Amino acid sequence: MSTALRLALADLRTRASLLVGAALLVSVPISGFLLLHGFARGIDVDFASEPSTDLVVQEANSVGEITGSRIPASVEADLRNLGVTFAIPEIHAVAGSSADNAVLLRGVDPDRYRSIVTFQVIEGRALEPQDTQESVMLGVDLAASRGVGAGEPVLLRGRRYQVVGVFEIGTYTDNEAWLSLAGARDLLGWGDEVSVFIVPDDGAVTEGDVLPGPMSIARRGDVVDLADEWDPIMSLASYATLSLAIAAAVVLAVILWRLAWLRRRDLAILRSIGMGRRVPVAYLTVQGGIVAAGGLAAGIVGAIALGRIVQIQAFGILSRAIFDGTGIVRGAALTIAILAFAVTVAMVRILRARPAELLRGE
Repeated sequence: MSTALRLALADLRTRASLLVGAALLVSVPISGFLLLHGFARGIDVDFASEPSTDLVVQEANSVGEITGSRIPASVEADLRNLGVTFAIPEIHAVAGSSADNAVLLRGVDPDRYRSIVTFQVIEGRALEPQDTQESVMLGVDLAASRGVGAGEPVLLRGRRYQVVGVFEIGTYTDNEAWLSLAGARDLLGWGDEVSVFIVPDDGAVTEGDVLPGPMSIARRGDVVDLADEWDPIMSLASYATLSLAIAAAVVLAVILWRLAWLRRRDLAILRSIGMGRRVPVAYLTVQGGIVAAGGLAAGIVGAIALGRIVQIQAFGILSRAIFDGTGIVRGAALTIAILAFAVTVAMVRILRARPAELLRGE
């Protein structure tokens, strides 16, 4: 093993540029894999929600807590007639002329919204009933992307609003702008319509019910279907990453075989004096291990760097990559798979030749 290590280190000094290039080649699929895993993790976190005891009354076939639902305010009286103890209206819509300036808008009842949503004010204060229609609270992610804070103005759909506070919940709602119901209706031109009513799950209505309109009853916070919108893109990117990993494994196998071929006489002599096949196997493993370790390290650094730059935005929701130990372990497993394939192919090629054949030119 020590002899193989000395040969591998000698090649590392004399052919450093080749090995560095091979490591960078391996780092490309590793970086892509880690980035995809990070975005998948980020989307899961963004759309995670605690089990809610409340229900949502929304327009049928819509995701009312995001967008796509408009129902008349008179529905509140109908729900009361059904025995619902409270029905708190909210407006949810995506406003903007393009994906770059799209904003998740949420109109809330200033008198009652804090009874149905838990949030942390990290700057400024919460919306109060006496605030004007031009007052707004911003989620921490939206405030960061717009570069504004409490006490500063912000433009929503071309209108100027005053930020009274910045809140944080830890989900996709950190991308929202909260206005009063009156302010949201005025901005969107909705008249007396709202998006949803938050009602208790006390038996008056139940999840899955369909009301005239048609309207449907869903569990509050159940917006997982929206996260599935990214599945086709993620699947396509996964196939691309797998293709790059296969290509990297093939190229690395060729590089390792070529390095072993350049050392064929040294390896043949060592095999001839009784060291057997373990020397070329160890040589290839050490060479490949050095390249793989460098590729994994470069891949991790590259993924983290790209994760700070590349972001996914849709429906006004900005998702960032989240890197964790599970992703790193899976990235290391992919690196080992690339290494195992490359070493096996190169080993089979070099061990096919007998020492006498390798020394024939001497």
